Amino acid sequence: MNAKKRLDSPEKPVAPPRWADRLLEWFCAPHLLEEVQGDLHERFERNQTQLGERSARRQYAKEVLSFLKPFAIKRNPTDYPSPFFLNPAMLRNFFRIAFRNLVKHKASTLINLFGLTLGVTACLVIYLITNYELSYDTFHPDKERIYRLVGDVKYEANDERHPVGFVPNAVPAAVRNEIAGVETVTAFHNIETDVLIPNGSEKPVRFESRRSTGNNADIIVADPQYFSVFNYKWLAGNPRTALNEPFKLVLSERKARTYFGDIPLQQMLGKEVIYRDSIRTSVAGIVQDWEQPTDFTFTDFISMATVRASQLKQDIDLDQWNDNWSASQAFVKLPQGTTPAQLAAQFGQFSKRHYAKEMKFWPSLQPLFDLHFNANYDDNYSRKAHLPTLYGLMGVAAFILIIAAINFINLSTAQSVQRSKEIGIRKVMGSSRNSLIVQFLSETALLTCLAVVLALLLTKPILSSIQSLTPNGLTYSLFSLKTLAFLVAMVLITSLLAGFYPSWLLSSYLPALTLKGQNALPGSQKGYFRKGLIVFQFTVSLVFIIATLIVGQQLDFMRNKDLGFTTNATLEVRTLRDDKSQVLAEKIKRLSGVDRISMQWFSPMGGAYMMTKLKYPGKKTVDMKSSIKVGDANYIPLYQLRLLAGRNFHPGDSLRELVINATFAKAMGFKKPADAVNQQLQFNDKMYPVVGVVADFHEQSFHEKISSSFIGYIPQLARNIGVRLTTKGRHADDLKATLASIEQAWNEVYPDNKFDYAFLDDSIAKLYEKEQKTAQLVNLATAIAILISCMGLFGLATFTAEQRTKEIGIRKVLGASVGSIVGLLSKDFLKLVIIALFIASPVAWWAMTTWLQDFAYKIDVAWWVFALAGLAVVLITLLTISFQSLKAALTNPVKSLRTD
Repeated sequence: MNAKKRLDSPEKPVAPPRWADRLLEWFCAPHLLEEVQGDLHERFERNQTQLGERSARRQYAKEVLSFLKPFAIKRNPTDYPSPFFLNPAMLRNFFRIAFRNLVKHKASTLINLFGLTLGVTACLVIYLITNYELSYDTFHPDKERIYRLVGDVKYEANDERHPVGFVPNAVPAAVRNEIAGVETVTAFHNIETDVLIPNGSEKPVRFESRRSTGNNADIIVADPQYFSVFNYKWLAGNPRTALNEPFKLVLSERKARTYFGDIPLQQMLGKEVIYRDSIRTSVAGIVQDWEQPTDFTFTDFISMATVRASQLKQDIDLDQWNDNWSASQAFVKLPQGTTPAQLAAQFGQFSKRHYAKEMKFWPSLQPLFDLHFNANYDDNYSRKAHLPTLYGLMGVAAFILIIAAINFINLSTAQSVQRSKEIGIRKVMGSSRNSLIVQFLSETALLTCLAVVLALLLTKPILSSIQSLTPNGLTYSLFSLKTLAFLVAMVLITSLLAGFYPSWLLSSYLPALTLKGQNALPGSQKGYFRKGLIVFQFTVSLVFIIATLIVGQQLDFMRNKDLGFTTNATLEVRTLRDDKSQVLAEKIKRLSGVDRISMQWFSPMGGAYMMTKLKYPGKKTVDMKSSIKVGDANYIPLYQLRLLAGRNFHPGDSLRELVINATFAKAMGFKKPADAVNQQLQFNDKMYPVVGVVADFHEQSFHEKISSSFIGYIPQLARNIGVRLTTKGRHADDLKATLASIEQAWNEVYPDNKFDYAFLDDSIAKLYEKEQKTAQLVNLATAIAILISCMGLFGLATFTAEQRTKEIGIRKVLGASVGSIVGLLSKDFLKLVIIALFIASPVAWWAMTTWLQDFAYKIDVAWWVFALAGLAVVLITLLTISFQSLKAALTNPVKSLRTD
């Protein structure tokens, strides 16, 4: 058997261990290597004959290691030393040659420059946005020691415990007195009010509240300790006494100048500022505004002592333990070295001591840095940034940059054959591999620098064009140290990312082969690495496309789903909630273009809603938590809420009857809505009959399930006006005229206040602002990813067509049709796209299913979305490469065969 095997297939010669040979080649001086290696190989062959293969290989390794001595490592000086590659002359030479090569290959240079510019621009824009969001309230000197007092609350025994970002009004003072180990405790309350500045004998100057202007929260009633927790620079007044007395006020410098002009700050002390038309305060201090991003945008600080001494006590009950409002905020500063965990036991005892009855409240501490991102702890002044979205944006920027770098890698490696002779000559002339790598990297760095320059020019216009997607206050300064450091890092990372592999590959060519016209790297002819990169590019693009389709579907679903009421030509006029609102309602009611009006508190759906408690004394008393919709007898017909059973409540001047929704009826234990009619509900210690049941309607966004709700008329709360305009037979100009008439009526009743209204459609759209922004960002990322991928594909198709010119000519001479030539050039790319589809589909399905889990009402992810995305990418690919494929297929074969 052995003899036969030797005849059929001669045995392969045994070689020394490859690792040992490489080690020897690495450390041994070049002038000794040939002689030493030759002797060792001879001894290996002799040992292999005498001792066997295993012993020979072991002996060879020992002998190689025995040469690790100074004499074998020391290099002989050469008459022509290679200059250090960071030598200024060498660098100048590198960049000159890089510029010539970039100019020589114009098409690939433009494709790479375009892709890198898009990638760097996307990274820069996303960096500015994320850096701005992540820098919120990071400038406070004691930021690690500042916490917000928050907690978990449960109002009824059957309720679920849920987090709240605010505390009952009595809690902060009690924490100050009862919890040991807390350095400072401060509380404040947001208030919404117009501001009056006395103007001598003239009419006071009025500044409208943020409810009208849409600005940030600016007015708070604060403890004196507020300025001990948060550090401000005082420009006038005494920080220790400024807020100690009632009717004292501290202003920020910018707000003080808004109120009093450019007089010296000291002269502003003692001046009068009026809130809520009658609360007269005097300025006791002025502080410098913060310029860094912050959620604490307050500029008017009224002393907390003013609450008990003014009408504010009607709205702010400082002794309230069993209710909490989002306007009530409290912060603590802990001593150095104290952690929230050390106070947990005391907070637990505090909860048992003060909340032993029905309502439960468990206080806890929220770190300051978490305030801008954690939506579980809500309030009415901070803007929440969605941290996963910011991380997603960073991922999008990274992927776009990688896709652009892949274009560079693919085109550079595809063109490597054209540069093989250049590399061979350079190596023969003495270039080392390191110097070749630096030369090729310099080409990438030059291109990246050009891309960065273009990105800098594009960033400002792009930020302006996507202003709706960027946070307010975001600015772009090239001279920011952070921005400059980011750009330098971007140049280095992009140059290495895009240029290292092509540089390493090109510099590894063997001159003996390349100068003979042979490819020095036969293993790379199949281009598996390049194909893998193309698959990666289209996988990313497909994930973006599928995400775009699903986000768009969900938005369409939210826009078109039946909400349970009408929003057509319906608006809410937000009055000052005083007795004049009824006068205004009568005026609006008489206008010709108005179909119906209703005195109400809130519209059926929007950002504002109110939860309350009721009892159903059935067979067993059931405590129920429900939202309350306050409106008069016109509320149900105005919004066209559908009655399932019973009737609407009768007009009246007080709360006498209730209408509930179907979910409420189910919660009472009735399968049929009609069974809930005529049942009694206890609300505010009085019994009210249920006279009707309406179909369920959405009150909040589609993130929340429809809950129990009831409708009733409470005149003291129903001070806003719901208006439905007449649309039948009327044009847009008629509606505008009606709106102008309503504004005129407003000005007659409230001459000093700005007309405040909102269409219901717009109010509902605001609930989905985050999703709208997500959709726009995904669409933008998808467009960029596809564009860069297609540019790279176009470049590769061009190169492939050029490389196969002779083959195409021969095929045409032998009778190949144009279709078969186009198919020949297209099928390889289409195979890669199909592979990408199979990889992208599960990734996209997982990502979008996770995103949809946040919605209570959502679409089902259908299979056809993936098929449509795949079809779209196939069509885009065919369109991209068809031009070059057709051009190659239609070329005269005589000309093609002359090219070689």
